[in-house]
Amino acid sequence: MKRTRMRRDQRLNNAKLIQAAAELFERCEQPISLADIARQADVSVATAYRHFESADDALSAYRRDIVSKFRDHSLEQPSNGLALLESVCGFWVDLILAEGAALVHRRSPEGFLARYKADEPYLEGQAEALARPIRELVAILGVGELVGVEDEAAFLWNVLFDPREIFDLRDTLALSPAQITHRLVSAFRGALLGWATARLTEPVPR
Repeated sequence: MKRTRMRRDQRLNNAKLIQAAAELFERCEQPISLADIARQADVSVATAYRHFESADDALSAYRRDIVSKFRDHSLEQPSNGLALLESVCGFWVDLILAEGAALVHRRSPEGFLARYKADEPYLEGQAEALARPIRELVAILGVGELVGVEDEAAFLWNVLFDPREIFDLRDTLALSPAQITHRLVSAFRGALLGWATARLTEPVPR
């Protein structure tokens, strides 16, 4: 975004543009321009360009808003261990089903770990949200001695909790948010333990 401090009317227009971007990217397959977003938000194109440089810039702001809510919820949790993991993952599932549909239609050509290591803003917030839940799960499973295991755990979490898969579980299997959370958390715990076991038994590279 071009400006970090905004008046009340600017904040309102910014929010309208972000919401408009989410609505358009959620339902449109064709390329979307910032002018399209401005029309959807009922603001002038000039106003849109005062806030964002492109449609992708507006979508990035939407993604940052989503992950900021996720991070803030996680950092506020007083629980520990598996209860913490369930709470954080349950909030993510609820958040995606309520506000995250536009995330399904925009995919990066780069893989998760490459973007994660590059500190992509969206994934940086996700990493902050997952740091303590993953660290405590790693301790519970007793796999903390493996170098890089927390990064690999974040990779597995990203695969399982992908917004597309969350919507798929709801729409195809008619699962409730609580059921989705329970199944994905269970799958995550099992996948991380299996991944760690595979690392301990894999051949040494030559």
